[in-house]
Amino acid sequence: MGLIQKKDEKDEIDGIQIIERGEGPDGDEDEKIDLVAGTSAEHIAAGTTAEEEDARLEAKIAADAADENLMPEEQDEDDSDTDDHASKHKKTMIAAFVVAIVIAAVVGFFIGNGGFGGKGVGSSTLTEDQLDSTVASYSYNGKKSDITAREAIESQYSLDTVKDSDGNYTAPSADVILSYVRNKILLDAAEDEGITVSSKEMKKYAEDSIGTSDYDTMAKQYGVSKDQAKQIVRQSATLQKLYKKKVGDSSANMPTAPTEPADGNEETASKDYADYIINLAGDEWDSSKGTWKDENGTYAKAFADDAFTADSATYKQAMTAYYTAYQQYSSQASSASSKWTEYANGLYAKANISIYGLFA
Repeated sequence: MGLIQKKDEKDEIDGIQIIERGEGPDGDEDEKIDLVAGTSAEHIAAGTTAEEEDARLEAKIAADAADENLMPEEQDEDDSDTDDHASKHKKTMIAAFVVAIVIAAVVGFFIGNGGFGGKGVGSSTLTEDQLDSTVASYSYNGKKSDITAREAIESQYSLDTVKDSDGNYTAPSADVILSYVRNKILLDAAEDEGITVSSKEMKKYAEDSIGTSDYDTMAKQYGVSKDQAKQIVRQSATLQKLYKKKVGDSSANMPTAPTEPADGNEETASKDYADYIINLAGDEWDSSKGTWKDENGTYAKAFADDAFTADSATYKQAMTAYYTAYQQYSSQASSASSKWTEYANGLYAKANISIYGLFA
C-alpha cells in the first residue's frame, strides 16, 4: 500500500511528490505530476530514489539506444480525457511506494485452492453494513486469514473514492485483493526477519521518498486519513528495509545526462564535459597517467575508437559516457530485480487464496 506520485524532474523528485530522478536519455522532461496506481508487492524497491520503475525502463531504452547509437524518441503523454469517476479514482488512488528498483509482477497464488468454503457478498456494490463482510480468505504458512471488503478497499483507495451517489461502495476487485495479500505476506516476512522502523526512520523515508513527512499534508492531498497515511509510510519503509536485506543496496546510481551545448553542436568541447566523463568512469580512469586503467574496461572500450583526454571533451563524447553508465545501471537493476522476484515468489508459493467474487 502506498502513495505514488509521478513527477518528472531534471534534478530530484517525487513525492506526494516521490523521488528524485534525473532526466533520462530522452533529454528534457516536462515538469508534470501525475498520480499513478501501483501494486505494493510488485513495486518494492531499494535505494534513495523513488520513481524507479520509470528509471528502470529508461535505463533499458538508453541501453538499447546505445547499442544502436540512436537517441531514444520522446513519447507524448496520453492527454485523453477521463470521466469524472475515473478522474476521482486517479487522484485518490493509494498504491505502492516505488522506492528504487521496481520489481516485475510476480505470482504464486493458487486461486480458489484453499477450500475455505467462504461465501461472498454476492454483489458488485456494497452497502455501509457490508464493508466488514469477508471478501476473501488466504492461508500462509498454515495460518488462515480473512479479508474484509473494508481492508481490501483501503489498501488502495479511500472509502470516499469508491462511494457512489447512492451511498454504496464498489466491491474490491480481484486484483486489489491479490495485491493486498501479496503486501501482507511481505510484511509478515519482514516481521519474521525482525525488521521494524522507528519514527525517525519513517520521517527520513517520507522526506526522501515523498518530499514531506507531514502526514496531514499527505492525507489531504490523497484523500486518506492521517492514520492511513502514517501506516502507508510505515509499511513502505518496512518493505524497503526487507528489500535491502534480501537484495542489498545497489552501487549503481542512475546517471544524469550531460547539459546540451547552447549552440546545439554535438562537437562543442569543454573541460566540463571531460570532467563529466571522468566522474562517470570513476575508478576506471587513471588520473595520474591521464588515461584508462585497463583497455578492457567498460569505458575504455566505449572510447576505443574515440580519443579522449582529461583536458577537453565534446558533448557527443559525454553522451557516449552517459549511455555507457546507463547500461551499467540497467544491468545492476535487472540483477537486483531478478533476485527480489525469486525471493518474493518463494514466499507467494506458500500461499493459497480463495476470492469470493471476481470483480473487475
